[in-house]
Amino acid sequence: MRTSIEQLYNSINKLMSQVCKDPRLESALLTALGHMEDLAAKQILGNVSASTPPQFLSEIRVHAEDELRHRDALWAVRPFAEAKDARELELRRDLQGIAESFTVGYFGNPILIQAKSRFNAYVHGALTIEQFPFQIYSCFIKATYSESVRSVLTSVLADEKNHIQLGKKMMETLPDTEKLCLTQLHTIEKEMCHKMVLRMSDVISAYENHLERRDTLSASEKLGHALSADAAATSLWIYALGDSEELAANHMQEIFRRRHLPLPAEMVEHVQDEKRHAQLLRQTVLLRRRKYLQQPKYKVLEVRMRKATERYLVTYFSHVMKKFSDPEEIYLYGALGLEMRVFKHYAHLSETTHSIDVAFILDEILKDEAEHTQMVHLRLRDRGYIKPEVLKWIRQTEELCFERAASQVLGGLFCARTWKESAAELV
Repeated sequence: MRTSIEQLYNSINKLMSQVCKDPRLESALLTALGHMEDLAAKQILGNVSASTPPQFLSEIRVHAEDELRHRDALWAVRPFAEAKDARELELRRDLQGIAESFTVGYFGNPILIQAKSRFNAYVHGALTIEQFPFQIYSCFIKATYSESVRSVLTSVLADEKNHIQLGKKMMETLPDTEKLCLTQLHTIEKEMCHKMVLRMSDVISAYENHLERRDTLSASEKLGHALSADAAATSLWIYALGDSEELAANHMQEIFRRRHLPLPAEMVEHVQDEKRHAQLLRQTVLLRRRKYLQQPKYKVLEVRMRKATERYLVTYFSHVMKKFSDPEEIYLYGALGLEMRVFKHYAHLSETTHSIDVAFILDEILKDEAEHTQMVHLRLRDRGYIKPEVLKWIRQTEELCFERAASQVLGGLFCARTWKESAAELV
């Protein structure tokens, strides 16, 4: 279900009530917002290319200069320019990481990447992500006790109105065939903004309560927590999940191909969805993954992750194929176990990850998975396959296979972090 405007503003107001009661928390948020303005400037300049109409070059550069000026102004009015200790420094870094994933991730969303040129992407991006300051800063203005913060934010909003007018002027120069759906882009911006705000609130709550993780968690739960604030590990894991989506589709098809049987009608669309999910997941983290893989420790970690997901699927399907003989029963029960895992794991990642673009894509995939799960249940019921003891066996078997995979990935994460700490000590 899509986020309503009321839900978005309720979440923003909750965040502001958390932040504005403590000057140090307000400083941490202003640090993150300044970081976003800095990233926005880089995105704007990065989209200047041969496709940029010469008559707009000076205005685009002024737009970037405005964003840099906003960065400096936001940082200048922080009650505390520096963090007081390691925990507060970690909070600032977490909030900046969340803000960065929203800003960079938005420009890589599934609609905006269809832009025909960098200029086209800039125009559409400027018209839609510029809604963010009006959503956040307007609530911040009402909540802050600082007159200097209120003054700066009011000034920033005045500039943002000019930026939107610039975007509208440039949009008029685009051919109708190159115009993307602004309604869809506004919806994506709103959804991603909402996720960013919720994640920031969670991080601040954890900081205030100084929450500690318990050792009673399962391996899969520990993996979810370990990935939450680790952007590098999250990117590699999401890419590995993309591979596993495609591998799962191949496994399902192979059940019938080995027996020289046609694919069931419902499987054709199911397989297409899984392959589309694979592409979405890999595309979302592609650039970050390339950057991380320049470091040997991350190459080793990704290999471990991909092997773990492959072993999970191979082991799970081998158990299912030993349990059942009818190919359609193998497909439906096999798919049921995987769909249950996807719902549980993707939903947890979406709720906890600091990578807002990843959370957005996972939620989009979960909408499809709801339809897949309903389809599988209906087919099992119609064929009289549903038996409580078999459903229990499927859940237990899948869980055992995934927990083993999660343990292997956790071991890889531990090795990568140990490597990082050892390298830091040498420096």
